[in-house]
Amino acid sequence: MDPAVLPILACPRCKAEAPFKRIRDSRCSTCGFEPGGTNPHVLDLIDHTAGEPTAANTEQRLMESDLVARIYDRFWRPGFVRLLAGAGAGKAVGGLSGELFIHKHGLSIDDRPGPWLDLSCGPGAFARALAAAAPGALVVGLDISRAMLDIAAQRTGGYTNVVLVRGDAHALPFVDGAFGGVNNAGALHAYDDPELVFREIRRVLRPNGHYVGSTFAEAPTLLGRLAARAAGIRRFEPSELRAWLQRIGFADYEDVRLGGALVFRVRRP
Repeated sequence: MDPAVLPILACPRCKAEAPFKRIRDSRCSTCGFEPGGTNPHVLDLIDHTAGEPTAANTEQRLMESDLVARIYDRFWRPGFVRLLAGAGAGKAVGGLSGELFIHKHGLSIDDRPGPWLDLSCGPGAFARALAAAAPGALVVGLDISRAMLDIAAQRTGGYTNVVLVRGDAHALPFVDGAFGGVNNAGALHAYDDPELVFREIRRVLRPNGHYVGSTFAEAPTLLGRLAARAAGIRRFEPSELRAWLQRIGFADYEDVRLGGALVFRVRRP
């Protein structure tokens, strides 16, 4: 695990900056918080003082499943996108490879220095793509799901510049201005409090850093609308999303609509 991550970490309990001297077997120098977890390839920065985080909706619960984590990239995600965004949404960008290209281009990864954060990284497809595109830069993949991170650890083993962190998107365990860009693919609709996540993303971005995300807009079919309602999934209209992000302090909103899905980019001024 790349020790370059140490200076950008913040203690999830007391918020002290750069609280750990080592990746493993270290405690926060201010409050004594000790990273947990059983996977040696994942840095667990969940503060368990109030207990283990609990899933608030159906999709969050499914993301904790070992089976879903194993089949997520190949079967679950494509099927989920077809159901909620329409059959043409994935084809419009050429599947996952096309989506990866859009996100990397949106982050301007070839023109900007890292580190890079892949927020809600799941089993690590986007983290691997970012690591391959920027082999000299640190890529941090963060997720709250142990099952997803276990699979991500297996699949990113060949990338020495990837660090996997278990953490909460609503309280990111990083210092202010830690990242040159934040990638957030296909998770925004599942957060309990999107505004808090937006504010956290803005906080950990450096000035002029890009935030690129993808989520679901209004469903083009009745089946998609019913499925979203049953799973407790929030949808976003581009005009609503633009106004929301601008109010929080982002600028230069752009988006691409793909059926019932959209990819957007904003900049922290």
